Amino acid sequence: MASRGLKLVGVGVVTVLAAAGGVTVWQWKAIQAHMTAGKLRTAKTSDERTAVAEQLLNSGEPGIAKLVDTFRTGTADECNAVADAVVAHLKDTPAGDPKCAAVCRPFLTASDTFNESGRDAAIELVPLFLRCGEPDAAERCRGLVKAGLGGANKASAVRFAVALGMKGEVVPLLNDPTAEVRRAALAAVGPAGVGTPAVETEELFRWLNDPDAEVRLLCEAALSTRGLEPDHVDAGRMLTHPEASERLKLLLELQRNRAAFRDPGPWLERLGRDPDPAVRAGAARVGYESKLEFGGWLDRLTSDPDATVRRIAAYHRQRAEELRQTGARE
Repeated sequence: MASRGLKLVGVGVVTVLAAAGGVTVWQWKAIQAHMTAGKLRTAKTSDERTAVAEQLLNSGEPGIAKLVDTFRTGTADECNAVADAVVAHLKDTPAGDPKCAAVCRPFLTASDTFNESGRDAAIELVPLFLRCGEPDAAERCRGLVKAGLGGANKASAVRFAVALGMKGEVVPLLNDPTAEVRRAALAAVGPAGVGTPAVETEELFRWLNDPDAEVRLLCEAALSTRGLEPDHVDAGRMLTHPEASERLKLLLELQRNRAAFRDPGPWLERLGRDPDPAVRAGAARVGYESKLEFGGWLDRLTSDPDATVRRIAAYHRQRAEELRQTGARE
């Protein structure tokens, strides 16, 4: 019995020592990760910071925890280095791989605690997060992308917003002061797609006059996917040009090019809402000369705030009515 008791005590001691040894090893790894993370803060170059982040990734759970902490408290340079290291670490990892999940899960779980720099850097990790196999990955990524649309990494956030069904939240960025962001937004919501467009075709016209040449080209390309011919794209450019003289040119084009504008009515109705009274008056005149059956837009012009517009619209409205009653049109 004494021998058996000694054996049991021996087994218990070994178990305790093994457990103690395990805790010691984990603690040692945590200490190493803490020391390595300190190097991330003192590194002078992007390459140095990325190398430190790679060390932490390779050290397992304690190192990954330190990288997640960087997204909570780190600078933009530190967070970007972490993102670069994670992308490189997982670039050849297939969807659902345990390695991918082990790295991405802690970031996803903590995503709502990231500081601004961490949220901006996390945008670049969205493709990895989406393929890691976590059940709430898509919802958490939507939160990151929504925050990113208002952050320093807007252009990247726009790309992922489309994939996550967030086109409507991209629309305000069409007015962003940065040309790169406007380009990304226009490429995302401008071309024809399935379902109701996030931006109506006519609403896109004003980006044909954007200060940035690439934005203008992207707008032309988007409109062409929506079925607009070059003549109509040019008309949209004139319609929304900031100079009234250019908008007046559209009136001449509608008269001259009847082959392209068999029904100039919708264009004239838009010109009838122009802020310049000369353009509104011209729309009434061209509408009559184009032998249109006038609708409510001409009646509205007869009550225009500008006296000259009211007079011209009333004159052409009366002539059109007289000709309609006699059954003749000039």
